[in-house]
Amino acid sequence: DEARLSMQLNHANVVQILDMGRVGETYFMAMELVDGANLRRVMQRAIDIGLTIPVNVACFIAIEIAKGLAYAHEKTDPQGQSLGIVHRDVSPPNVLISRQGEVKITDFGLAKAKSNVSVSEADVVKGKFAYLSPEVVEGKDPDARADIYAVGIILWEMLCGRRLFAGKNDNDTVELVRKGEAPKVAPTRNDVDEDLDKLLQRALAKNLKRRFQTCREMETEMASYL
Repeated sequence: DEARLSMQLNHANVVQILDMGRVGETYFMAMELVDGANLRRVMQRAIDIGLTIPVNVACFIAIEIAKGLAYAHEKTDPQGQSLGIVHRDVSPPNVLISRQGEVKITDFGLAKAKSNVSVSEADVVKGKFAYLSPEVVEGKDPDARADIYAVGIILWEMLCGRRLFAGKNDNDTVELVRKGEAPKVAPTRNDVDEDLDKLLQRALAKNLKRRFQTCREMETEMASYL
């Protein structure tokens, strides 16, 4: 499913699947090589050396992630019908940053799409707990707004240099996600203004109607701010 889905995606902000096949009983995928590091490593390195990720860099990365997701969310089949793609696992390890400054999303392994052959198990919450949205934890079907929430978490963490939802164990983390309380960033960083905080609060709104409705909307608003 992942290979079939990913091979339909061709965008500067999505890691390209170049080939897929089977040798004997083993399936393989040949993927684009991104010469760089994943965002988790970049964020950890910044913490290790006492570096605060600049606001414009953090916003740029968030915008590029949103661009890739907007493309995937809007992707249609040859008949013009939406493929209904939701990534469901947007997190720092799945964001690759090249040495040239490219930002690419990878790992559509958990992606929900109408074209998938396999059926998800009932009552199984998929994705990394700390990057789930409150409605997914409550058992609702994820849509594009769940991915938007994950981008909001990533941006918050880049700006604050720490995890937003980090419990002592998985149950604690899930409970923090369920509460969905995201402190404002402006009081802790004097180079983060109220306008950026408002954008963050929209991305991290627990109420789905108050959240950005599409990644394209989030990307446009963030780009205007930047």
